[in-house]
Amino acid sequence: MSESSLLNLSPTPSVSAADKSTLPKTCDLCGLPLGRAKTVQKVGKETLHFCCSGCRQVFIILSSHPDGRPGNFRETDLYRACLLAGIIPGNQEDLTSRDFEIPAAEEGKALQSLNLDLDPNSKQDLSLDLSLEVQGMWCPACCWLIEEVLRRTKGILEARVSFFSDRVNLRYSPHLLSPTEIMESISKLGYQPSLQLEEEAIARQKKDLLVRLGISAILTVNIMMVSFALYIGLFRDLSPEVIGYFSYPIWLMATPVLFYGGLPILKKGIAGFLYRRPTMESLIFVASLSAYLYSLYRMSQGSLHLYFDTASMLITLVLLGRWIEINVRVRVAGGMAGLRQLTQQKVRLLDHERERWVSSDAVNPGDFFVVFAGERVPLDGKVLEGRGDMDESILTGEPRPVHKEPGDQVKAGALLLSGKIRVRTTRTGRESSLGQIVALMQEALDKKNPAEIMADRITRWFVPTILSISAATGLYLWLFSSTGDEVFLRSLAVLAIACPCSLGIATPIVKLASVGLAKSQGMLVRDPAALETTKDLDVLVFDKTGTLTEGHFHLQEIVTDDGTGAGQALSLIASVEAHSDHFLAQEVLRKVGGKSLKLEEVEGFESLDGMGVKGRVLGRVIFIGNRRLMVQENLGIPAALGRRAEEAETGGMTAVFAGWEGKVQSLLLFGDSLRKGIREMVEGLHARGIETWIVSGDSRATTESVSRQSGVPQFRGEALPQDKVGLIRVLQRNGRRVGMVGDGINDAAALAQADVGFALGAGSNILQEASDFTLLSSDPVKVLDALELSSKAVGAIRQNLFFAFFYNCVGIPLAMAGWLNPLIAAFVMFASSLTVIGNALRISRGKRS
Repeated sequence: MSESSLLNLSPTPSVSAADKSTLPKTCDLCGLPLGRAKTVQKVGKETLHFCCSGCRQVFIILSSHPDGRPGNFRETDLYRACLLAGIIPGNQEDLTSRDFEIPAAEEGKALQSLNLDLDPNSKQDLSLDLSLEVQGMWCPACCWLIEEVLRRTKGILEARVSFFSDRVNLRYSPHLLSPTEIMESISKLGYQPSLQLEEEAIARQKKDLLVRLGISAILTVNIMMVSFALYIGLFRDLSPEVIGYFSYPIWLMATPVLFYGGLPILKKGIAGFLYRRPTMESLIFVASLSAYLYSLYRMSQGSLHLYFDTASMLITLVLLGRWIEINVRVRVAGGMAGLRQLTQQKVRLLDHERERWVSSDAVNPGDFFVVFAGERVPLDGKVLEGRGDMDESILTGEPRPVHKEPGDQVKAGALLLSGKIRVRTTRTGRESSLGQIVALMQEALDKKNPAEIMADRITRWFVPTILSISAATGLYLWLFSSTGDEVFLRSLAVLAIACPCSLGIATPIVKLASVGLAKSQGMLVRDPAALETTKDLDVLVFDKTGTLTEGHFHLQEIVTDDGTGAGQALSLIASVEAHSDHFLAQEVLRKVGGKSLKLEEVEGFESLDGMGVKGRVLGRVIFIGNRRLMVQENLGIPAALGRRAEEAETGGMTAVFAGWEGKVQSLLLFGDSLRKGIREMVEGLHARGIETWIVSGDSRATTESVSRQSGVPQFRGEALPQDKVGLIRVLQRNGRRVGMVGDGINDAAALAQADVGFALGAGSNILQEASDFTLLSSDPVKVLDALELSSKAVGAIRQNLFFAFFYNCVGIPLAMAGWLNPLIAAFVMFASSLTVIGNALRISRGKRS
């Protein structure tokens, strides 16, 4: 929630000269003298004064506590933590002499990232969360370096670094170090941490990189032209002394390329050696600096065999590769930046029939807002008034407009194509559909899949191995009396060609492209490991109701034992069902509403897992559920009702029994229909060699009917949640790879047990936690998309790893043998990275055939 909405903040009032004498002289938070950095804040009818912006921000957070402001600010955990973190000055000397490292504009963001329990009476351990944007990471090995350094830093309890989101999430102890000190430790490695928004940080990084690349490229082109002229002897008619003067402009142009354009590379390369964790930058640092220093040595001897061009070209190619990579990352990210922007939309809030614009974080569940045609829905809600068509493709991947009317749910991010609607807010922030999508995508990008972990392990020992091979090559040549130039050139060529960047990004960039493509097709990948395992599935187990069928059951018929009293029976049944949240119960209540029947008071309501519900109405214990419940409660089923139920179930309908006073008194028949495209999907699965099952809590006859209609040969009816888990375990013990597709809470355990879980819809956090894929459009046909995506992703990962290893396995021996000079080796290294990036782009353009 925004500060203004929490505290009714208004602009700082001007202070007249007459009032200055009455102003307080101490901070309303910490009690220190106001000093020069004082800030004034209007809070309701109060005008409060603070010695610095840090105190003001802490005061706002403390004041936003649901239980109101604590009586003594200085006794709260938050106050003490911020004091230790340096956000609040500790004494007069601190206030007057310290130069705060975090700008005032960023202090609020720093405080928001602490994520501290604001309960003033809390005695829990004070470990705080901090999220930073870190720019300047050149390859996944950079993540490893930053993680290693942070984990070894006293006071940091946990650190996770994501290369493709440029994000560091960590937990630290505020009494041991502050956010400023954490950012300083990252800065010392040559990276740029910040609390700014990701889009701003990326834009700033791209601008800096473009300037360095532009200057380096211009100077390198001129260096190559002069060097080429010297190599082919264009100036052979000049004296050696005159020709020697050409080495000076080459040296002068190479120096800014190395020490300005390549400064980030050099700093990271040095940091890798200092922390004994050499990275890709360490190889480039050794290679480029060696070429530069060796050229200086040869120039001092009057030789024209200089390698300034190699050093400059190596730096320029690395910068160019980084520029291409960062643009590709933005392109294949699947609209993450756009989704984040949608979560921060303004809301046209209705306040006593008066419209006013507020930020989305200032809205609470239950508030009302209005959406006009051409606008996107800012928050999840329920339509109260108005009608219109909506485009939900940004959420579900389906372009077909969806009609909305009073009573329908709308999701944040959906575009209203026509009409005007008034909506009551149901979910805000991270709990909204859009917030959950962004959180799940970010979680998937932060996690590492098995191939990525393997590549990381290889990269860790790859750099020291290459350094050793380069040194061994030079030593071997020196022992066999090779010239100094020969020793240097071969060793340098080994370093130049063996950059592990392509190996490091081979898997992560495919993962990023796959997660983005999945989102565009209406799927969320929660566990990246599923991208590798889905293609190996040989069994798929489907829930029935709401998964293979529409799940929109309508109460078709009410049958009573004696053929009369249907209205009275429906009234008793609806009274009990009013306490259930099952969709069949909602259909019963809808039917009762249409008949204007009276609901009676219910006592002892209980939900019977997988069987039905019960409750006491007018002194009778009413049982409503499936045949198993009736048998368990010894409620006899009259022959006429039993035959009618069997006939209906054979036709694919669902029979619900209602019994009291020792026997079944009534039968409710519900009808459903198969989802569009189900039979074609099943045929496609069978063509892939995948066995299919239907497992449902409905009767065996109903499940069998859906089995016939859908073409799924294996089925099991009247299955409790534990029965679904048991079936999956049996299949797994037989060596099968099992996927589960479901849409209900009772499917959560089966989804978790399966090798890959597919949850339909984005409405349940429990399902998301248990599943690996979330199919946003509630369309199980998307399973085919997931299978195809998995095949493409695994294929691309294998191809990228092959390319990376092939370049190194072929190039390193050629460099050792002297068949590649350092300049050509640098181009080959650049080509290997382009190959990997291009292969990932092929995935991001993919569409299901």
